[in-house]
Amino acid sequence: VMGNVGFPQGLRISREEIAAGVAKHAPTQVFDRYLIVELQATGEAIGECKLGSPDETGIAETDVKLLPRFWGHKYGIEVKRELVDYLFQHTDCTAVQATPNINNIASINMQEAVGGVRVGEGVFEPPEAMRGYMTAVPHYIYRVYR
Repeated sequence: VMGNVGFPQGLRISREEIAAGVAKHAPTQVFDRYLIVELQATGEAIGECKLGSPDETGIAETDVKLLPRFWGHKYGIEVKRELVDYLFQHTDCTAVQATPNINNIASINMQEAVGGVRVGEGVFEPPEAMRGYMTAVPHYIYRVYR
């Protein structure tokens, strides 16, 4: 999963560090934090997502990452659609943006399945301190407009 976002050897973070990162946010904080994605039927954790608050231009960012064994079931589309719907219902954002790796066909398909339109492309360069274990990520810019 993390190879698509510049970490070919994984994120270099433990379960405990992930749990601490999730726990540090107030339970009522909705935006700008990672949320655990669970199967509705069982409560099993299948990935994470992020719901960004709109910036000064009215654009909010989302992110969806699922564990590989849950790929191919359209869970990503379901999660992305809910994130977009939530942002449009609870904020005045004008667009919801995502930046999938240009080689991540599944993520690109997910963006398009929820109405995303490709509006550009770029390359995310890792910070200097992370260049030993993180690679540059060429990406497209997709937006879903109101």
